[in-house]
Amino acid sequence: MGGFEVGLDGAKGEVTTMFSRAIQSRWRGLGPVVLGALLCCAGCTSQERRSSTQGWLGQGGDSKKRQQNEIDPTRIETRDDIFEIVQFWPQLPWLQKGNRVVGFKVTVYFRSGETELGAFVPGNICVWLHVLEPRAGGGREARLAHTWEFDQLQSVRYRVTRRAIGGYYYGFPLIWPTDLELEGKLIQIQFGYERGDGRIVRSEPRQFRVPVPIGYQPAAEEAGD
Repeated sequence: MGGFEVGLDGAKGEVTTMFSRAIQSRWRGLGPVVLGALLCCAGCTSQERRSSTQGWLGQGGDSKKRQQNEIDPTRIETRDDIFEIVQFWPQLPWLQKGNRVVGFKVTVYFRSGETELGAFVPGNICVWLHVLEPRAGGGREARLAHTWEFDQLQSVRYRVTRRAIGGYYYGFPLIWPTDLELEGKLIQIQFGYERGDGRIVRSEPRQFRVPVPIGYQPAAEEAGD
């Protein structure tokens, strides 16, 4: 399907965040803004930043105002004219289970060409996870480690149930396969969207060094004990 490699998001279980949540972001074309996400942040480090974030998301003010911003994401019209994908990453995006890092969380806007705002989409959403490995002679090469793919029905569960000033958006907590040990490795994450006309729109890739939790022991070492 447009070159998308299908992956499985089958890892389940109780997942806890590894660190306290925070987010810094910008919205290209709309000026610098601090953006928080329903699934990806929990406030800012100062009252001023907290007020700015809540206003951007439509979460500030009294309960009546918050209720006005609540939506039924299944009833929102989708848009396929996506020209840009913008990711808003928490400072510490990792999901942890026990002493393992098992995935990440991120807020994603798929921007419509007509509205220039975030929109829910009818096509396939893809997420590529590459490991950046040292190359002989210098530099690094990207090795595809895992791919997630969601059609419209599967991606509905990631739609955030509030509309922000920036439009509609998705909150993705994604877990990679249990046999994929990425602790300590340099990885690259990129989102893509397959439009109805066959064009694939890609986000800017983002690189991270996956942390090594206290007490982590590689499976190979455990098997040798």
